[in-house]
Amino acid sequence: MSKADEVIETIDAGDFTDVDGLIQESLEQDDDQTKFSLAETLLSRGLSVQAKVVYQHLLELYPDEGQILSRLAEIAVSDGNSDQALNYISEIEPDSPSYAENLLVSADIYQSQGMYEVSEQKLLEGVRKYPEEDVFRFAIAELYFDENKFAKAIVFYNFLLDDGIEEYSGISLKLRKSSSLAGMGKYEEAITEFEQLNAIELNEDAQYQLGFLYNQVKNYNKSIATLEKLLDVNRDYPTAYVVLADDYLNIKNNEQAFKYAQLGLNLNELDERLYETAFDAGVSENPEEALNIINKGIKSVEHPLTLIIRLSDFYITHGQYKNNLDLLESVDINNNPKLIWNLAKSYYETDDLSKAQENIGLVFDEYKDNLDFLNDMIDILRSTGDKPALKAALKLYLRQNPDDEDMQNLLDQMG
Repeated sequence: MSKADEVIETIDAGDFTDVDGLIQESLEQDDDQTKFSLAETLLSRGLSVQAKVVYQHLLELYPDEGQILSRLAEIAVSDGNSDQALNYISEIEPDSPSYAENLLVSADIYQSQGMYEVSEQKLLEGVRKYPEEDVFRFAIAELYFDENKFAKAIVFYNFLLDDGIEEYSGISLKLRKSSSLAGMGKYEEAITEFEQLNAIELNEDAQYQLGFLYNQVKNYNKSIATLEKLLDVNRDYPTAYVVLADDYLNIKNNEQAFKYAQLGLNLNELDERLYETAFDAGVSENPEEALNIINKGIKSVEHPLTLIIRLSDFYITHGQYKNNLDLLESVDINNNPKLIWNLAKSYYETDDLSKAQENIGLVFDEYKDNLDFLNDMIDILRSTGDKPALKAALKLYLRQNPDDEDMQNLLDQMG
């Protein structure tokens, strides 16, 4: 029995006390092929520290052996030492039998360092140099997929699918292709691909993607059926609630939209979209609760500007001008034109005319082509008595809406 065999038997028995000593004896007594087999076995069992000792010993004997360099590079990568790994693989020559492995390992290292172009070059070299090796076509497809370069990814997924390869490393290539089409905005094509997936391929994430795609093409009933089926299996899939709430809102089932938005917020209270949908649906179902929800959202989410605009618009359309002033006084409106317009209207309706005129003027350039804005501006200017500004606003309004007799009469009266 070789010392290498003793090492493995000891490990199999669960006794690691003398493993390092037995490995040293193997390095001293066993032939080189037996040592290499020992290193491979140790590495396959996850004992990379012990395997590294054997490979380093062998590298001293065979400094140009690509397979040894490649294995040491793999171990260096797993240890987080990318620079050392690159040093090892740089020693592997293009004519080495291990050069293909060199390209894969180096591509992985460069990708982990964010050097995607270099990684791409390595994998494309592998595609050209080893056209029979599917691993390169799969790796480059995955690289493009991760970079959201979906059109390029599909090219290589199709190469594999055309060869009858539908799964690689546990990944469904048909699912990847479907997701790539969705990422390109080709929703109808993506749906066709998703609908052809089998039950195993159509996992929870794929079901969510399909439901989302149905939503995007406005097939809300199919989206609802798909996502409710997903939630029957996994009630804790947070993004499904976002789409479901939107689905129900679009088919004007506010009760269900409000319900799903609230359920989603129970899982993720930082999702701005759920607060929006809950408010939009809830104002007709439970106005008091809807207001509580959106106010909570404004305090909870990182960037609440959209929610603030939603609430401000609600106050304006419901004539709650004092509430709107209180809202905008306590938040950073960040020079948002819509909120400044709402602020001006609220000042006007609460008789603070100087502030109303000041704020309406700030967003004139933004909304000068908007008749509703010009109508509000005219009301404010009539109240402040700024006749030159009023005359100019009336002319601009009538240029866009010449059939408004009331505005024409007002302008005529000014002479």
